[in-house]
Amino acid sequence: MFPTLPLGLTKEILGQLNLARFRRRGFFQNVMVVITSTGLAQLLTICFSPVLSRLYDPGEFGIYGTFLSVTGVLSAAVTLQYSEALMLPDKDKEAAGLFWAAGFSAVAITLLFSLPWVLFPSWWHALFNIQQLSGWLWLMPLAALVTGINQTLTAWCARRKAFKRAATVQVARSLTANAGQTAAGAAGAGAGGLIGGGLLGDLLAGVGLFFWVVREDGAALRAGANRQQILAAAREHKDFALYSTPQNLLNAASQGAPVILLIYYFGATIGGIYAFAIRVLQLPMNFILTSLRQVLFQKLSEVHNHGGDLGGLFAKTTATLLGISLVPAALAFVFAPQMFGLVFGSKWVLAGEYARWLLIWLVPGFCNLPAALAGRILRQQRNLLLFDLGLLMSRIAVLMLGGNYFTPLQTIVTFSLVGAAFNIFLILFIWRLLQLQRPAPSPRRPEDGSPGALTPP
Repeated sequence: MFPTLPLGLTKEILGQLNLARFRRRGFFQNVMVVITSTGLAQLLTICFSPVLSRLYDPGEFGIYGTFLSVTGVLSAAVTLQYSEALMLPDKDKEAAGLFWAAGFSAVAITLLFSLPWVLFPSWWHALFNIQQLSGWLWLMPLAALVTGINQTLTAWCARRKAFKRAATVQVARSLTANAGQTAAGAAGAGAGGLIGGGLLGDLLAGVGLFFWVVREDGAALRAGANRQQILAAAREHKDFALYSTPQNLLNAASQGAPVILLIYYFGATIGGIYAFAIRVLQLPMNFILTSLRQVLFQKLSEVHNHGGDLGGLFAKTTATLLGISLVPAALAFVFAPQMFGLVFGSKWVLAGEYARWLLIWLVPGFCNLPAALAGRILRQQRNLLLFDLGLLMSRIAVLMLGGNYFTPLQTIVTFSLVGAAFNIFLILFIWRLLQLQRPAPSPRRPEDGSPGALTPP
């Protein structure tokens, strides 16, 4: 009986989405293009994961997780979130100004980030206290720059509805990264193989996107490449730099803090087990979220700009995400430890135990994508910043408390419960905001034209 409820809910929601209407407007085709490419990319990662889990041990995944956590924090700020604002302008000329503002910001901020690595290397080595990571610290600013450039190019492709262009690059990136990591692991490269393989995939993806964008839209971008227009576009969307950038930094820090603090309190092995559990759980989730994010942000922006029912689209997509996640999450909660041991090897059974409890946080996080995107479109950057500040402080407090008084598993469970509570709050907050902003129905009079009471609001 339990599995039939989400399936029935999903069927009803999909019927309400009126796929025929979306198909006429290109929404359905765009979603399918991105989902297909994301599916191929994720399938490649899934196929390589059992191999990588046997080539690398949990400690090496812990080092790689630390690298990704720090890089994620740096890359969250490099474009000043002007890449996110690319969807909003009605005219491509203004969007081109934002494109260049994001690109110049990425270069300038990366250079700024590089100074501490050059001037104070010993301080950074002492901060992370992981000897094997010391030789790779200098790659962190470069990885952040590549990520920022890729974000900007991908956002431009999404604005131009060039989803096939970005889709091909995404598949190539997954194949290159996983093949590189496998080859390096077979050669005994250790954590450096994971870091180098991932960066190689990102670099090749950026080069591919760059050449495609220049070839197809070079004229439009050159038309917007003047100082006055870039500054005007940056000023018009300065709330993204002032609020979204700190919010993105806080969000990235709250995502990366668990690996860093778990390693600090419990060692690289525990941090690596957590990092691997998150990696495996997010593969199927990212299959949908990465696909939906590009198309949904464009669609939400379009509906908002044309005065459409933004609240209705928000409710339908959120409910659909909930409907398709409940049954897989329930099955994973029951069987995750056995599945991890069978697929990835006996040394990863504990990662399956962590995974089952992390689902309490990840399912609401999976469903909050429409809330995060709608909040930005509604220019709720300040409130989103406060939300992520509270989330980060709560997570750090839980991890520090767990590090001093709890076992690693108790710390994971508490951490997951806090994350679930914050994600549910965000969904309800944005839903309530959209309800308050929804226009009231037009008053109607009786059909016979006789005077009568107006329809109550």
